[in-house]
Amino acid sequence: MRVPRHIVDRRQARLCDLIRTDGFLPVAEICRKLGVSAATARRDLASVAASGHITRTRGGALADYNASFASLGERAGRARTAKGRIAAAALTRFPLRGTVFLDAGTTVRAIARQLLRARRDLTGLSIVTNSLPVATLLGGAPGLDLHVLGGTFLHRQAVLLGADAVRSLAAWKFDAAFLGGESMDADGISNSHAEIAVFQTAVLLRTTAPYFCLDAGKLGRTTPHRIGGWDTLGFLVTDASPAQLAAAEIPLPPTRLVLAK
Repeated sequence: MRVPRHIVDRRQARLCDLIRTDGFLPVAEICRKLGVSAATARRDLASVAASGHITRTRGGALADYNASFASLGERAGRARTAKGRIAAAALTRFPLRGTVFLDAGTTVRAIARQLLRARRDLTGLSIVTNSLPVATLLGGAPGLDLHVLGGTFLHRQAVLLGADAVRSLAAWKFDAAFLGGESMDADGISNSHAEIAVFQTAVLLRTTAPYFCLDAGKLGRTTPHRIGGWDTLGFLVTDASPAQLAAAEIPLPPTRLVLAK
C-alpha cells in the first residue's frame, strides 16, 4: 500500500532532526528510531540527501552543515586582520620538528600560509590535517611530511569529517594541534555542529599541546556543542585583550594564553 505523501514528508523531516541532533546515524539506528525497514530508511536517506540537508556515508548519514554553515569562502573574509595576527602568534608556538595537527578553520589555514612564508626548514616536521585547503597550501613544501585524514567529504567546507575521520585519528599522536572554534565563554569553547565538536574532542585526546585559535569576535557567542572546559583545552591564541577575557570570565592563567599583537 502506498504511504501518503504527508506521512513520508513528516518522517523525513524527523529523520533530518535526528541526524542533526546526533551528528551521525547508522541505518540500523534510523530503522529503530523511526520504526521502518532498512529499505525505507535508505530511500528516505537518498531523498533527504538530494535536498542538501545531509551527506550520505557508508552505512548511514552525517548531518550536513554545508546547508546551514557559512562556506569556506564566506568565512575567509571575516576578521581577516585578526586572523593574520593570531596566525603570527600561533607560529611562535609551532614545533620545529615532530607531528602537528592542523584543523579545518580559516584561522588555521592562515597559520599554514604563514608557515610557508616563514621559509623554515620543514625537514623532520609531519603535518596531519582534515582540511583540503590546508593540504593544498602545504602540499609539495620541501622537507614536509604531509598527511590527510580520511572521512566524509563536505564540499562547501572542503573538510573531511564523520566517524571515519575520528577513527583515522587512532593512528596518530600529536606534539601540537592548532584548532578553531565558533564561540568561547566562561565554560569553554563550543561549535554549532556536533560532528565538529566530536572530531575536535577526539583530536584533544591525542595531543600533547592543543592550541585553540579564536578571534575576539567569538567572545560571548552561543553555540550548542561544547568541545570542553578550559581545564581540558590547553592554550588559547587570541587577539582578545586581557580585559575582554576577564570580562567574559574566561579563567585562563597567563601561562596558557598566547596573545596576538
